[in-house]
Amino acid sequence: MNTQNVEKKTSRKVKMKNIMIISLNSGGTMGHGKIITSLANFLSQKKKHVTILSDMHFSKNFNINNKVKIKNLKKIPHINYTIGGMCQCNQKDKIYEFAKENNIECVIFSTFFDLNLVRKFREDKIKTILISYPIRDTYRLALKQNRAYATFDRVITLYEPLFKDKEMSNEILVNPLKITSKEIASIDKKDILVTCGGGGRPSSKLFLKKTFSALKKVISKDKNIKITIIKGNLKSNIAHENINSIIWTKDFGSVLSSSKIIISEAGYFTMLDLINYKKKAILIPGERVIDNQEIRALKLEGLGIGKVFFPFEKASKLSDLITENLKDEDLDEDKFEGILSKFNNYPDLSQVLLEEVL
Repeated sequence: MNTQNVEKKTSRKVKMKNIMIISLNSGGTMGHGKIITSLANFLSQKKKHVTILSDMHFSKNFNINNKVKIKNLKKIPHINYTIGGMCQCNQKDKIYEFAKENNIECVIFSTFFDLNLVRKFREDKIKTILISYPIRDTYRLALKQNRAYATFDRVITLYEPLFKDKEMSNEILVNPLKITSKEIASIDKKDILVTCGGGGRPSSKLFLKKTFSALKKVISKDKNIKITIIKGNLKSNIAHENINSIIWTKDFGSVLSSSKIIISEAGYFTMLDLINYKKKAILIPGERVIDNQEIRALKLEGLGIGKVFFPFEKASKLSDLITENLKDEDLDEDKFEGILSKFNNYPDLSQVLLEEVL
């Protein structure tokens, strides 16, 4: 880590009280909501006045400190194509006016941002921070070459083992595992947890179709198997006596921890949950523009904490993978510890952010 850059960027010790976290274009995925609400709760506990501004109603799905304010934007169609999170927001004037009216001193963007809005905040001496997970390398290069990242006061990038690029002068790599880890409750054990990310995208529909087909074959061999499917925004109707289908749960960590097998897409925040709760998974990469789930899934398989199934493969292969994993009792603790050690080479996200808003 380049400590000189950190010292240079955090030397301006202006105590900031009013902070706004902006979540644009999340698509309804709960991974984005989890880190946003976790950071908001943390900053609120540190006596900051925090507002979450988003077109998603995260308060329905997460436990949020009652001191955290929620400002909901008008729901807008999901933008399927962005340049590494850079997009055009048709509500940027409304966001800007809200920030000015509420004396916001620091704005934190979560992955997605409108560069013109960032510039307006900078012109008014409002500190701007971008928090993002590693994006597809072609987009990262594009954002570097057009100096989009340089527009921010600070870019905080969440580490993952795939990251190979050099940090930029205003960028710091951080470890997000602590802030995304929650205490777990003791609940009934389940054999399989299927968590369908993607906010209802076409790849999520294919994921659920293939998974349900494979699960029916597994159930035919074991009538006592217990399955939970978290389907998110998908409208699919899944009816089976062995399957409990829900939209979401505020106690996701406990549900994940109590399940023997996890079947999921290969999103960044899913990866954090698997590492935090030391759970191996069957990973079905979702089709994404902003990042590369295929490479992430293959990397996790190479690290020994996952098996990859591609959506174009036959459901019979997936049912065989599920059966094999039900029989596998080996946790591979050493493999998880090895991954944790990689993350622990980087500073804790919450502490870095707190320094930025002192």
